[in-house]
Amino acid sequence: MVISLILFLSGCTLPENGNQDFFPLITVDSEEWAAYEGKWLTQDGVIRFELFLKAGAAGVDSYYELHELFERSDSTQSWGTTSHGLYSTYRGLPHKVLGIRLHELSMYDKSVYLRYNVSQSLGMHDEMFFVTRGQDELLPCDDSFKPITEDWHYTLHKRSKLFTVEGYLTIERDSIDFYERNVFEHWSLAELGEFNEVKEMHSKLAKEKYEGIYLKALAYSVLDTSATKGERSLAVKRILSFNQDPD
Repeated sequence: MVISLILFLSGCTLPENGNQDFFPLITVDSEEWAAYEGKWLTQDGVIRFELFLKAGAAGVDSYYELHELFERSDSTQSWGTTSHGLYSTYRGLPHKVLGIRLHELSMYDKSVYLRYNVSQSLGMHDEMFFVTRGQDELLPCDDSFKPITEDWHYTLHKRSKLFTVEGYLTIERDSIDFYERNVFEHWSLAELGEFNEVKEMHSKLAKEKYEGIYLKALAYSVLDTSATKGERSLAVKRILSFNQDPD
């Protein structure tokens, strides 16, 4: 399984004398990049992560881009940072997982979370560490590649490209069904992204049991590893319109 992930990240090699200060002018929407989404709770809010890994041969450094957005729990303030540079991969870890190490992160006020200050030849730099779980999930780790959490809600999930959805949400017990009215498809809603916000807004607006509430959102699909069948589910990245059906 790890071997297949390495092959997925294969296809791009760097010059042997590659400089970590150089970053290619390449859009991360390219097929060469794998995208991951996740979040981490703090005492006063949440940090949302968007990580892009550029394909690279096994054992050879390649490029990453990381977006970190901190949102206060009272919704009064948000700020973030973007890092880009090289990442390294490591084999030979327990359970045949692949280790991923992001080098030289940008400085950030919230660096205490999931970041580790590492001494290098040019000084101290923040780094971030992950291990794979299957082919579609990254577990946040300490600097010894020991997972900090295995909770599906707070790991990073490989996602599809972003797309816009428009349809109706229905809550039945603990599950949320989304009917996309343009392509006539039913999706289960993963407990990722804006899941809690969507569920809360639905509960406030629904006036009867199983009522469908209109939602337009920027979304992506993920392999729902929390589900028994491992099917793909929909995750809401940003709510565009709620309960304002144009029809």
